[in-house]
Amino acid sequence: MTYDSTEARGAILARLRHTLAGPRPIFRDRSEPSAPPTVPTAVTRADGDRRSLAKQFGAQLAEISGSYEILEDAAEAGERLVQLVKEWSAEMGAGAGEVPEVLSWAARALPGENLAGFLEESGISFFVPEDLHDESTRARAARAKVGLTGADAAFASTGSIVVASGRGRSRAASLLPLRHLVLLPMSRIYPTFEDWLHTLRQDQALGSYLRVSGQIVFITGPSKSADIELNITLGVHGPRAVHALIFDDAW
Repeated sequence: MTYDSTEARGAILARLRHTLAGPRPIFRDRSEPSAPPTVPTAVTRADGDRRSLAKQFGAQLAEISGSYEILEDAAEAGERLVQLVKEWSAEMGAGAGEVPEVLSWAARALPGENLAGFLEESGISFFVPEDLHDESTRARAARAKVGLTGADAAFASTGSIVVASGRGRSRAASLLPLRHLVLLPMSRIYPTFEDWLHTLRQDQALGSYLRVSGQIVFITGPSKSADIELNITLGVHGPRAVHALIFDDAW
């Protein structure tokens, strides 16, 4: 089979001339705005006040094998956090005299005041790795059964959270342990990803957020993997459980 490149080129140019001669422009006019001024329509949607969005977020998280609790304030969230860490440590084989250890973000990166001190007073070790280059640090992080982080944003429409790594915000806390605890103020729950992005742009905070973040990760429930028969297994490449402690920070 022979191929005449000259003939093909002529056909392509003929189609271009036909298109350019038509009434409909194929390029955007320079006078048109480059982006719409309003929030674009999302694929999914959520609405309501802060407590309604919190409930919608929790329901979506539960749909994707996560779990959640809605608490009154940061103090109640701290008390519940201590209770869960102790319960989970016992379930996962911790000895009676063993001090539970949490692989965590630094206290300054977590919502709530003096949370690190509160945990230590409750008999829980608070481990915040500066980096994971040292072998002993990596081994200690790998032994942690519970990871604790905050969230930069959460989306009621999908049950997803956003976490960005950086100084005092080790990505290992949301990746290595079997169980991931998320402290989530209601003020950080948005209807959709588009609403959060729109807010960052309005506040002129998007650029600085991207600059200070080492890695931005969207987490939608526990780690999931499926085999060829679509049998789902949790916890293969990350936490087996994601539990959100949602609290009202409007006080």
